[in-house]
Amino acid sequence: MNVVLFSGGTGTPKLLQGLVQLVRQEDITIVVNTAEDMWLPHGYFSPDIDSVLYTLAGLIDEKTWYGIKEDSFLTHNQLLSLGSDEFLNIGDRDRATHILRGKLLKEGNTFEEATELIASGYGVGINVLPMSNNKVETVIVTPSGELNLHEFLVLNKAMPEVKTVYYRNIERASACKAAVKAVKKADLLIIGPSNPITSIGPIISLRNIKDVLKDRKEKTIAISPLVGSNPVSGPADKFMKALNLPSTPEGVARYYKDIISRFIIHINDKPVDIEKIGIKTYRTNIIMRSLEDKKRLADFILSTGEKNA
Repeated sequence: MNVVLFSGGTGTPKLLQGLVQLVRQEDITIVVNTAEDMWLPHGYFSPDIDSVLYTLAGLIDEKTWYGIKEDSFLTHNQLLSLGSDEFLNIGDRDRATHILRGKLLKEGNTFEEATELIASGYGVGINVLPMSNNKVETVIVTPSGELNLHEFLVLNKAMPEVKTVYYRNIERASACKAAVKAVKKADLLIIGPSNPITSIGPIISLRNIKDVLKDRKEKTIAISPLVGSNPVSGPADKFMKALNLPSTPEGVARYYKDIISRFIIHINDKPVDIEKIGIKTYRTNIIMRSLEDKKRLADFILSTGEKNA
């Protein structure tokens, strides 16, 4: 089975750990959100891409789901001692990835080419694609002004009220051709349990991905990132409410309703309201604490996909 997975940086990499136990590497393509990316003084920061690469390389810090496990922070601490305002806690080995990516981009490589070269360096054989070679930025609008996602989550600890969320430059950006090609030929398209607004939203808002997904709706399945009204991780509820969506699995399903035919929710959640909007709903335990949990959920998704192929 040829599988395309849409990924952010936390929930979906957990699922990926299970998926790679069941599907051949050459049959998996991962299209990753890049709307959280930014230039930093030392290089180019692409947190979701890196979380996916580090997961596949067996290097991810599973306590935080970003950065490299057992990394050192000598450079970060030295910067702070010198008066730097670096608010992102960037490890030394993680920083090396940013430095190389920045160098590759400045040398004229596309983001897709840079990602392929870095993936090769980490020994990752699975096809990992940035959603676009164009710059897109998730903007959080608060009563005090606009913030990028890291300013909102880290610098302001996700405390400000969220008035709305939008994706700067999304109208002019297009998905990578390889991503569009992969989506067109996939046997199963999986929208992972990442934040629907900030992690998946930018990918599915790209015009040439959106159009293809509408045509491939019957092949597309999503996994809820919520259990009841509670996000499994991060403040997804805050962003959903800002877009006038209920912070429930139903709200997530409504957000995806034009592009999915199937939806997986937690075993204790109710499918009735979701099925009223024409989306076939399945229930299982979506909490992933162990590798067995991740493999079991991945197997459930694949089985559901095969039943409806």
